[in-house]
Amino acid sequence: KAPVFLLDVQGLIVDWNDNLHALTGLSLKDVKDKPLLDFLTAACREGYEQTMKRTIDKANGEGRNDEYEGSNLVEISIPVRSKYASPWSEPALQGGVRQLVMSFVPKSTKDGQLAGIMAIGQDLSEVAELKLVQDRKTALLAMLSHEIRSPLHGMMGLTTALLDTEAGKTMSRQLGMVRGCAARLLDLVTNVMDLAQSEKKRLAGKPIERPTCPVDLAEIADEVIVMMNMAVDKRNKPLVKSSVRLTNDLAGKQLPIVPGDSYKLTQLLYNLMTNACKFTDAGSVRISADYKTDQKIVEIGITDTGRGISKQGQKSIFKPFEQEMDSDAGSFQGIGLGLSVCTEIAELHGGCIRVESELGRGSKFIVQLFCDGTMGQGKITPIEGSAIQHGPRVEVHAPLPVAAPAAAPGSAAGPAGKPA
Repeated sequence: KAPVFLLDVQGLIVDWNDNLHALTGLSLKDVKDKPLLDFLTAACREGYEQTMKRTIDKANGEGRNDEYEGSNLVEISIPVRSKYASPWSEPALQGGVRQLVMSFVPKSTKDGQLAGIMAIGQDLSEVAELKLVQDRKTALLAMLSHEIRSPLHGMMGLTTALLDTEAGKTMSRQLGMVRGCAARLLDLVTNVMDLAQSEKKRLAGKPIERPTCPVDLAEIADEVIVMMNMAVDKRNKPLVKSSVRLTNDLAGKQLPIVPGDSYKLTQLLYNLMTNACKFTDAGSVRISADYKTDQKIVEIGITDTGRGISKQGQKSIFKPFEQEMDSDAGSFQGIGLGLSVCTEIAELHGGCIRVESELGRGSKFIVQLFCDGTMGQGKITPIEGSAIQHGPRVEVHAPLPVAAPAAAPGSAAGPAGKPA
């Protein structure tokens, strides 16, 4: 049932089995004594010719064996002859293209002379079609995300300008809700676009270069704290509840400069802080960081006193479109892209992200980023303002289990759901 054909040493087709006839619409009569090259698409011809040459050279004892090891596999594409095509016409493209992976095996005569090449393989057309669909989906997501960002920026700018006018003050609540909705949609579009771009590079097999620009994490942490104070939820209410205190432990501490992308690392911390604030009704949300010289990493922690994540939820929240649903986290807005974006960013910087959590006791995300300390030291931000209080201070008497020294090594914690 596998596609099989036989070629002579010049690449002319000697035999062509019934399976290939069924797959391509081409019978042995159609192809016999003709070059296989004539029936292949242009994109795969070079690979076929190289594989033929390597297989023949190896059979004749030419070249180094290690050079050709495992080199007899090749992907070929054969246009399918439509059943409506006349026998003398060229293979018709309207029948589609068969994607085959073939293994070339030399055939020898009784006296050891190379007689030809036998190829046996597998039809990968369905796999190729799925790859094409995936490529188109990724390209569409990237295009739509890019096109949507511009009008969203315009909406936010116009509503902000209207709020500063006399007419706008009478509709401040409604305009604030419009601006908040646009801001949340912009976050979603940005996350979708980042995932689409990463997926496009991965499918194309392109190496993803690690960013190397100098990044001061303390400055980014200050910026994210300010953004948290301005963030609102879908009801146009402050994302940080009045009973929650934000604490920036990076203030007053000097950390080495991290090689990376400042925009993406800001996005990473913003997603994690948004997530923590969203699922914390009382207590605190804290950002901290330490440099581990022996491991050459900077370890960032986002700790909250929120509702926590179940053990089952911790296994899936880093996957796209997955959210923690074991608690009432499902009542929060979002489609579950934020943490998958955070994972992409951490891995882009040669690091990783993990989570520790317990239902009802809070959570902690731990991000590790590569840093060899060769780019110098960052600035020391003032301690004043490192803890930004919203409403009356809430004392948390029971410490989080994740902050205790006895925490199991290799584990980590995070908020009870995924950021939007």
